[in-house]
Amino acid sequence: MTGIFPNIAAGGVEIRTAAGAPTNPPGVENAYAPLAQFITTCIPTALPSDCEARIEPRQINAIVSELVALAECMDPNGPWNCASLNNLCAAFSTWAILHMIHVGDVPPTVLTKNQLWWETDTGYTFIYYDDGNTKQWVQIAGGDLVMDKVSIVGSGTNVDPYQVGLVDCGTY
Repeated sequence: MTGIFPNIAAGGVEIRTAAGAPTNPPGVENAYAPLAQFITTCIPTALPSDCEARIEPRQINAIVSELVALAECMDPNGPWNCASLNNLCAAFSTWAILHMIHVGDVPPTVLTKNQLWWETDTGYTFIYYDDGNTKQWVQIAGGDLVMDKVSIVGSGTNVDPYQVGLVDCGTY
């Protein structure tokens, strides 16, 4: 096997079949078996906890390459700090900053497609929209968007006469 999973010939134990069924082998601890939809042609394996099996250098290279690719996918602009053990954390933090809702009076300075911004002055929420020809902030909530909701108090049953109901009449 040329993937990241330990080779069966080197002592790897099958933890999910190629069809995606878990095997739950005894003696294998702390092994993550990917969900069936993530399995294509490989059979995920893990090493038994008794240290009898060995992982091959090419598999270690594949694992490291997968982790580097994950960090690069989350933060394609890098940088990669070779002296740090926090590269994935840094990449995820950068990704989260770019994909979370920016809160402030002015839009964020780093603009990414589908970035959300909640403007604190007005309470409006915007999405940074890129249709391929133009790029602009588009209001998606607040302001002229009217939420029509009616609260009904005391609509409970004999079992719970203080129940509160809420009817949502939609957005227009």
